Amino acid sequence: MPLDRRTRHLARLLLDSINERYGASFEPSGDSLVATDGGRRLGVYVGSMWDEDPAWDERLSAMEERLQDIGRGAYLLWVPPGAPIPTDEPDATYFVTHVYAGAESLQPGTRTEVMFPVTIKLAKLREEGGYASVMGGLSRWWTRITENVSGTFSVDSSRLHRLTMDGAAREELWATIGRLSNGIDVGQSGEFEIEEAWTLQRLPDGAPDGIGLTGAPPKVDPNDGVLIRRMSRKRLAEANEALGALDVELRAVGLLAAYEYAEVETASGTLKAIDPGLYARTQIVALLTDGEVKPVFAPASL
Repeated sequence: MPLDRRTRHLARLLLDSINERYGASFEPSGDSLVATDGGRRLGVYVGSMWDEDPAWDERLSAMEERLQDIGRGAYLLWVPPGAPIPTDEPDATYFVTHVYAGAESLQPGTRTEVMFPVTIKLAKLREEGGYASVMGGLSRWWTRITENVSGTFSVDSSRLHRLTMDGAAREELWATIGRLSNGIDVGQSGEFEIEEAWTLQRLPDGAPDGIGLTGAPPKVDPNDGVLIRRMSRKRLAEANEALGALDVELRAVGLLAAYEYAEVETASGTLKAIDPGLYARTQIVALLTDGEVKPVFAPASL
């Protein structure tokens, strides 16, 4: 079964993780679902934790074509949950330029963050209290923002989909919000610009050149428990069918999940709670999210 570049890159990400974890040397056998390490054969399946969306896939593919001159190396650009892919000018060209800049000095096997500006709105509701009501991408840090404001504020960060992983940059942002809040009167609001961070990684040497964009359609809620349960069962059933038809001794499944960071994923618990028969013949089940491979089921050895 031939694989598109995006799926090949994701399968390679999974294989690299397996090789590192087990001291193995599995390499893909051409453009197929099978990887070999000497006499051992490993079947690989990669599927997303959301329903197929042809229009979204076309948008990802169109941007991949625009990024085809990224240079030598295999790259994965992770689209944050809810984030759109720009199609209009000059936004699309601006996007391409920034991705190229991020990839320019990226070494094999490393990751970086590509930054894009977004606008945040800060409004003062009352003079009393010390509380910030935060909606959007900064909502998980509402307590840190609250600690830095005097009065009651509303923060609209709905245009932000993923904040940087850089702890120092985050602390600087909280201080900046606190400083800006001092200049806003009750009933007034102000806008300021911060940076959204998209994860860009370069796979180790050996993977086919080119870039793959991966992420869920903006309408998908990664914390939708019903969706996660349904897609877990569906994808594992599909994996059993695809891998069962292969002449392999080992089987690995990579499930593509949409989360800002691997540390906040909520799908592992669901996968562990479903019918064990769905993964009884599979040695490895892992989540692929934000440039990381997070094992859900993995034996002590192969």
